[in-house]
Parts: sequence; C-alpha cells; structure tokens
Amino acid sequence: MTNQKRLEEYLVGNKEKNEPGYLKSDISNGKVIMLSGKWGSGKTHFWQNKIQTVLNEKDKKIPNNYISLYGKTSIQEIKNEVFLKIFESMDIFKIDDKSVNLAKNTANLIADFTKTVSVFGVNLDLSKIVDKSFEKLDEVREKQKEEKTKALLNSGAIICFDDFERKSKDIDLNDLFGFITQLTLNFSCKVVIILNDDVFEGEEKKIFSNVKEKSVSKFLRYEPSIKELFETIFSDDRYRTLDNHKEIILNTIEETDELNARIYIQILDNLVEWI
Repeated sequence: MTNQKRLEEYLVGNKEKNEPGYLKSDISNGKVIMLSGKWGSGKTHFWQNKIQTVLNEKDKKIPNNYISLYGKTSIQEIKNEVFLKIFESMDIFKIDDKSVNLAKNTANLIADFTKTVSVFGVNLDLSKIVDKSFEKLDEVREKQKEEKTKALLNSGAIICFDDFERKSKDIDLNDLFGFITQLTLNFSCKVVIILNDDVFEGEEKKIFSNVKEKSVSKFLRYEPSIKELFETIFSDDRYRTLDNHKEIILNTIEETDELNARIYIQILDNLVEWI
C-alpha cells in the first residue's frame, strides 16, 4: 500500500471494511495532528482532494474548515478567521438584508405578544432587549452566533491550518501553539496542522521542536513517490485529453527526479493548452 493510501485510510477510513478512520472517530476529539512533508510534495492537494472530499460527503458530513496561515500577522487575525469560516459554513447565518430589515420592522408587533421569537432559526429572548425594539438585534445575534459556533466546535469539528511555516515572523510560535492547544482543550475539536517542518531554523527551530512535543498527539509524514503524486494530480478530469500521452509524461518526469505538485500541475496545464 502506498504512503498516500495508508494516510488516507488512517485519517478517513476504508468504506469497504466499514472502518471510520481516525478523524471520523470521537477518539480524535481534542487532539492535534501534524501532517508534514517536503515543500511541493502535494500536502495541500492531498488534504483538499483526498481527505476533505470524504469529510464533506453529504450523508456523513463532518464539519471542517481549512485556514491558510500564509501572511497572517497576529493570533487575533487567525482567531477571527477561524470563527468567520465557521459562521460562513453554517447555513443558518446566511441572511439577506431584506430578512434583517423585515425582522427589525416587525419586532415591536411581536414583542407585545411574546417574550421570545425565532429569527432565522435562532431563538431571541426579547426580555433582554430593554426598549422592546430590534435596535440591538445585531448584538443579540452575534452572541447567538458565538454560542452556536462553540457548539459546532464541540461536536468534533475539524480545523485544518495550512502554510504553518509561512506565517508572519510577528507571530510567536509559543503563542500560536498555545492558541491551538486552547482550541482543542476548550472545544474538544480536532486540529490538523499541515507544514514543512524542515524550514524552521535557529531559535525558532528549538522552540518548534519543544512546543510540538507538548502539543501534538499524532505525527504523520506525507512522502509520496513521484508516480503516486503524479497519479493523484493526473486523475483530475481536466487532464483527460492527455490520457494517450500519460506514460511518456510520467516517464519524463521520473527522469528528472522532481517531486513537486505545483510543477506537475504547470506541466500538465501547459500540455493541455499545447494539444
């Protein structure tokens, strides 16, 4: 079995054997999983095309969000995106302006008959709104959003942090791991970190080595062969016009001894255009 297939079965299971996989089991709640591999080896492609697609299957969907740390300059910025991504993934909060205005304009009529009202599926306690108007609707809804977001995280949601090593130098590694650890402790969610751990140098390398041992529960190495990585990328439907040339393309890439997903994609895209 290939490296990629082993990781795929371990993380999301084997349908034929009816095995759920580590990320689909409650045993991984509150755990931090590190998926590391060389730069360009296709870690992100693997996560998005082999893992997320299974997590997002309609009949057995597991809440999950992907967040790139590339260019992030503060823990607060990362925290904001974590909660924003969860808000966006919850259909209950996809509200148009017309619905908001309607709720605000009819609130005074409703308040005379009941102390609570359901707006967009969220129960609002009108007794908490002193003037019995919806001037504070946004404030109340934000609190409801936060409560529902926490509930979603506590249900075993998965947060994937990618480009870990490409964060801003302004973010201290100790603080970043501290934030991730608090996420798992406070909400029992699962955190996956995707990175190339070879890039850290000097003092930051020492800090990384120290904090990861304290925070990470699982260390997984993504190291596909050239053929394995090529097969994964070539399976995309947009490359079907290249099927008759697959063998010579793969053989040529193997001669270069180049293991880089971005380069493979560039080559295949150029060949599609050329044909």
